[in-house]
Amino acid sequence: MGLHSESDPVESEWRALAEQGGNAFLSPEWFRAWLRAYGDGVEPFVPLVHGEGGSLRGLLPLALDRAGHPRVCRIAGANLGDRFHPVCAPGDEAEVAAEVGRSLASSPAPWSVIALTHVQTEPAWVEALAEGTGARVRMRQRIAGPLPYLELGAYGGWEEYLQSRSSNFRQQVRRFTRRAAEAGAMRLRRTEQPEELPADMETFFRLHDLRFGPRGGSTLSSERAQAFQRDFAASALRRGWLRLWFLELDGVPAAAWYGWRLGDRYSYYNSGLDPSHSELRPGLVLLAAVIQSAFEEGAAEFDFLLGDERYKYRFAEGERTVSDVAIARSLPNPAGVLTGAEYGARALVRRLPVSVRQRSGLMRLARRGTKRQR
Repeated sequence: MGLHSESDPVESEWRALAEQGGNAFLSPEWFRAWLRAYGDGVEPFVPLVHGEGGSLRGLLPLALDRAGHPRVCRIAGANLGDRFHPVCAPGDEAEVAAEVGRSLASSPAPWSVIALTHVQTEPAWVEALAEGTGARVRMRQRIAGPLPYLELGAYGGWEEYLQSRSSNFRQQVRRFTRRAAEAGAMRLRRTEQPEELPADMETFFRLHDLRFGPRGGSTLSSERAQAFQRDFAASALRRGWLRLWFLELDGVPAAAWYGWRLGDRYSYYNSGLDPSHSELRPGLVLLAAVIQSAFEEGAAEFDFLLGDERYKYRFAEGERTVSDVAIARSLPNPAGVLTGAEYGARALVRRLPVSVRQRSGLMRLARRGTKRQR
């Protein structure tokens, strides 16, 4: 499949499926922005699976290396995204994946390895993809990490949810919100106009670097990553998806929250804050305010996306898991695939409750090297 215009009927159906699943990483906007920033050296390959009447049933956005050994076929945009699976209606993943595999069997560029990064493997579809290629393959899988989430629909609103938490948690949220308001004129602001976006993205990047620079930096500090995020954020704003929030004190940004809402899902991608205000806990205050806004918007779920940071589990109540899977025609030692022993150790640790991992010091073993810091 070649690139179409944003108004193309295929892209409109693709977008609708991504919105139905509440997953920005599977949208044509994410795919296009990734190709513009990272598409050098790859050939986009998006097999389309059509249903009865010719409507789009599903797809999987892929990119094939133009050269190199082993020649890798990967999910487009997975280096910057957190959760991938076939773009389709729920329950249709395996059949769509099998058709994608058959398309890969006759792909324009031969592949040696299919690298599936940050994939949600339930319901099962990876095996169907591998079988669809018709090739003799071997697979290796490792647990990449958890995606905590909160079912907003289980509560009647923010106050009911807050009452369900511990008294210590409630007191902290209220106390630090009050302190921030007393420290200066506190304002919560969301980017809503296109003319605001360039300056607001620069503010977000600055606050993100202030937070993570002392910890060794973040992949969001690179020019290419920032160009990608500006590109996607502009498309997300046009679609009404973007949620770029700021907490300001006396007109000065103290914290930023970057994410989006697609369908019924509110997703937290990244954040930043000014450490000079750390005693006021602006990150906690802003995150609580954003979750309250998600309740008020009527979202059904708040997705904290990839990462097992302790602060997420203070809010979250559920957890998904994503994996990295390598499907190879031959598997001497494909880059990025864990040994069986290491995979087994990580899988064992992942079965432990987060609280046990944190107390036992096993969190580092369970956590893979994350692609970005939050």
